[in-house]
Amino acid sequence: MARLASIYSEGRLSVRILSVILSLIMVLSIPSAAAAAPQEPPGKVYLLVADKLSIDDINPQQMPNLTGLVRKGAVGLASTRTLGGNTTENGALTIGAGNLARSYTNGIRAYNTDEQVHGFTPPAGDLYRSLTGKKPPADGCVLLNLPEIMAGMITENTNTRLGSLGETLKLHGYSVCLLGNQDTGHTSDAKFRSAAAIAMDAWGRVPLGDISARTTTPSISFLGLETNYTFLLKETVRLRELSDVMVIELSDLARLDNAATALPDITAAERNRLLHNMDAFIGQISRQMSPRDLLLVISPSPSKSQLEAKNSFTPVVAFGAGYRGALTSGSTRRNLVVANTDIAPTVLAFMGIKEFDLSMIGQPMTAKYDPAIDALKEAQILSATSAQANRLRAPLVKGYVVFQIIVIAIALCGLTVFNRSLPWLSPLIVAVGVVPLVLLPLGRLNLPFDWLYGLIAVVVSIIGTWLLCLGFRRRYLSAFVCLSLLSVLALDFDLLTGATMIKSSVLGYDPMAGARYYGVGNEYMGVIIGSSILAGAAFYQRWPRKPVLWMIGVFLVLQALLISAPGLGANTDGVITAPAAFLVTLMLLSDLRISLRTLMILASLIGASVLGLIAVDLSRPPELQSHVGRAATQIIDGGWREALTIIARKGSMNLKLMRYTVWSRVFLAMLAALVILIYRPVGAMSRIKSDYPRLFQGFAGIVVGAVVGLVVNDSGIVAAATTSIYVIAPILLLMLNQNPGAGEETASNHPGSAIP
Repeated sequence: MARLASIYSEGRLSVRILSVILSLIMVLSIPSAAAAAPQEPPGKVYLLVADKLSIDDINPQQMPNLTGLVRKGAVGLASTRTLGGNTTENGALTIGAGNLARSYTNGIRAYNTDEQVHGFTPPAGDLYRSLTGKKPPADGCVLLNLPEIMAGMITENTNTRLGSLGETLKLHGYSVCLLGNQDTGHTSDAKFRSAAAIAMDAWGRVPLGDISARTTTPSISFLGLETNYTFLLKETVRLRELSDVMVIELSDLARLDNAATALPDITAAERNRLLHNMDAFIGQISRQMSPRDLLLVISPSPSKSQLEAKNSFTPVVAFGAGYRGALTSGSTRRNLVVANTDIAPTVLAFMGIKEFDLSMIGQPMTAKYDPAIDALKEAQILSATSAQANRLRAPLVKGYVVFQIIVIAIALCGLTVFNRSLPWLSPLIVAVGVVPLVLLPLGRLNLPFDWLYGLIAVVVSIIGTWLLCLGFRRRYLSAFVCLSLLSVLALDFDLLTGATMIKSSVLGYDPMAGARYYGVGNEYMGVIIGSSILAGAAFYQRWPRKPVLWMIGVFLVLQALLISAPGLGANTDGVITAPAAFLVTLMLLSDLRISLRTLMILASLIGASVLGLIAVDLSRPPELQSHVGRAATQIIDGGWREALTIIARKGSMNLKLMRYTVWSRVFLAMLAALVILIYRPVGAMSRIKSDYPRLFQGFAGIVVGAVVGLVVNDSGIVAAATTSIYVIAPILLLMLNQNPGAGEETASNHPGSAIP
């Protein structure tokens, strides 16, 4: 401490700035809404699996009974994220495990124990015993290809345990019953029984039920088979006294989705008929419930038409004591949005089981009631707006990335090949920084056509760039620095007011995909880190005084808190990335000599910041913890193996994104540009370092942020790309400024003259 104090006396970074960073991160805790009160002693759970049902199907005309249950109960939208695609099999396995899962070559091959399997002489129960060595249930169902699915899951970087819902219920003495199938009848071996993956235990067994051909009947239309509701109702009445949780598969919509293509009006009429039949059955079940029972209507996967519209949300309806209004959960912390992995914990919590399988990543669903809000209507609006953001994301983000690459390529050619500056190029570089700010509030607009959003984004970006360049009188670096500060302040304001703009922005996150539901995503995390450092370094370049450095330190502390705090940005990987980038920047701006000792101090401060934030998050109830707390809990309970699993999963995701995301292209372009600009034009980088030393130190801090973000984030390539914007753009502006004909402030001016 004495050594650091002496450094301060020499005009270097004060230890107190660093301690402020540590202490504020450790003590921050933003409270969230209180959890729902514990349930009374459990009744029965009716889990109705209506695959391919959409939120728009629930209306008084098509489904009056289900609509009535929504009015009396609760409704939400579930993400359908799995380890694979949005298929029924993957969704069912994920729901039953309470964690991400997927099927493989043979899908889900489930049968009644006494059912005959096509191509085999022994019944399914005997085949199951020979494949697994486990005893099949006498009156239940078995998953024959469980060994195949388990073998595939071993290769995935996940701790998923198949059948965790059924296994946990069995261990606590509760019985599960399964009824219904998704067979089409097109061929003798076309058996589709995906709901078995929801009801089964860890060894693919369901103790009670019937998923045989008795649960279907020949269709009066072109479906081949449809659900035998009369048989299902009779079996439900017969078996409900023997079971605690009844999983009933209602799959006529899935059969229609996979049926032969009919004329649109024929398909619409058939869908309407099937919805009426399903709704009548749901109404019969609800009328037989006791006040202590819980009815859940879920859909494991979206229909083909939904996927074509980029809408992968599926509805969840909960009817029972304690559920009214908008569904939410600790996983999403968003009204009307839950995760498909929340369904299994919800059933277990209702049955009074508080200790879930460690592998479950979901949280029990709760409901928030506001008499002034129509939850069903709001869910339908949210579904439509989220789908719209998904449709816009690809063209707008790809267009932005292509624009960046073109601008970088032209600038490099002008500087290194032709050795001249193009007067019109600097405004285009400024526009690179304008776009993230323009895209932030764009999703809040309510426009009738998707193409209008793209048009407005382009027009506003052009106007914004023109106003900045005009206002700063062609001092383009000054304009870019001001733009960076505006971007930070806009994002700060949004995070402090609920992140409503980030949630709807194409540079935000996709709740349908299920990777993130709240806080700041990696795209805008990179913007905050890069623009904060650039603005701070620019101000210190213009006013190199110790009070200014203190102000910059406090400013960066606040940005770190906003990025990582559980109740605000809640970016797990930002807990490391932001402190690393900001601390390195402050050390460089303070002229603190980088040595082994300072690196150890830096690592200690970052580690203490992470541990402090984890401690704060762990002190909160499990349902209120962010990704940081839940990951820490998994590591504490699961040990080093769990830590390795998380690291492997993040690494695997990063490698996948490097191959497929468009952000990897622009990051590689920026990286290549930086390498080239170190050597060409000759001496240009050295002149920047000499004329703008503080700004150059800020560039180093931004690079550190990009590298750390790339390494520690599971989608680090995205964070690295957006962070790097704020180093490559100002460097290009400065180099263009060094060449004659740039038309802006020249390097011969005072080094700080380019900084506002």
